[in-house]
Amino acid sequence: MESSSLDLFVAEVVRSHELATGLKILTSHSEIVAYGQSKGFAFSESDWTEYFKQDLLSQPQHIRDKISSSDSTHWSWAFRQISIWRAMLMEGAGDS
Repeated sequence: MESSSLDLFVAEVVRSHELATGLKILTSHSEIVAYGQSKGFAFSESDWTEYFKQDLLSQPQHIRDKISSSDSTHWSWAFRQISIWRAMLMEGAGDS
């Protein structure tokens, strides 16, 4: 697993407004992986899936429920997938 590349991608999304803005149109985990790869980060879909699952399991049940029920067509969907990206959202963003 190229965890260092995946960790770097996750951190760079937080650091780079341009990279973060690209998440707004993504609607699936496969698209997140493809986006990261297109920006030069070498990680696989299985790497992402494991990262996502570990992060999800570290969250309280009510947060897991919110993640699983979030609308994948809303601009905030990709940001909701992992905790460090969720922290970038203003409270109430995308909640209805």
